[in-house]
Amino acid sequence: MSSHRKPPRTLRQRLIFVTRALLIITVALALMIPTLLGYGFMAALTAPLCSGETQPPFPYEDISFPSSEFDHPTPAYFIPAESPNGATVIVAPTGGIGRGDRIDEIAVYHAGGFAVLSYSSRICVGTAANTLGYREAQQVGDAIAYLATRSDVDPDRIGIHGFSAGGAAAIMAAAQYPALKAVVAEGGYHDFAVEIEQNTPSTLWFAPFFRFGARAAYRLNTGLDVGVLSPLDVIASIAPRPILLIYGTQEPGLQGARLQREQAGSNAELWEVSGATHGSYLASAPLDYPQRVTEFMTAALTPS
Repeated sequence: MSSHRKPPRTLRQRLIFVTRALLIITVALALMIPTLLGYGFMAALTAPLCSGETQPPFPYEDISFPSSEFDHPTPAYFIPAESPNGATVIVAPTGGIGRGDRIDEIAVYHAGGFAVLSYSSRICVGTAANTLGYREAQQVGDAIAYLATRSDVDPDRIGIHGFSAGGAAAIMAAAQYPALKAVVAEGGYHDFAVEIEQNTPSTLWFAPFFRFGARAAYRLNTGLDVGVLSPLDVIASIAPRPILLIYGTQEPGLQGARLQREQAGSNAELWEVSGATHGSYLASAPLDYPQRVTEFMTAALTPS
């Protein structure tokens, strides 16, 4: 029985083999890296991490209210108005921040004569991913239910204020809960899936893979499709209740704000704060901001 050994590969054959292997590895990495980057981007946004809370510098009640999602109650501050008249503003938390978030804006409402309810984000209450506004809008319902138990709150005089994802949550909550009579939404996205596409132009070869990774991470971390994150789809249903959209002229989401304003109808107004970036509205307009926000909420929550 004879054996036939294959002749050793020539140098040219070895070079071709190595080149092909390197090419396959390079292509795999080229596809994998943008997918992982998209996944990591969304995973960071939805990570269940709770940051600290801010104690108000004025009198407040240390309270909590039941959560419809978790077994643990939601920590909150109720800040009474100096001259209570029943008008109350819910200030929704941003992302994974505890109660007292947006304390400067809370101070504006307090100085304007409103009671304020500030509560911790849902990921500070239970182990859950940040859904970037969708389930956070449902948490607003818990806040409304709590306010309904207070004799010093007029259930027909409740407004909501939110920034960034909290602003998107405020719009989506107002679409669900008629008890919210006015909305101030700052710097939120108009449609998250669309904004991902806009920020990864189709002219970039890796864009589809980045988008796929981002969508996959949102689905795996939240159990939801990123398509649920669309204030633009629901903002028209808030009418005739008034909406004030606040965006800076230097922030990327301004065009989305204009689309929301157009979609909402005549009950909505858009204030483009000159020179402001994302979140710097009060700092950019320290005199106009308190006046404009207070006047808006006062007019919206004053009985006709």
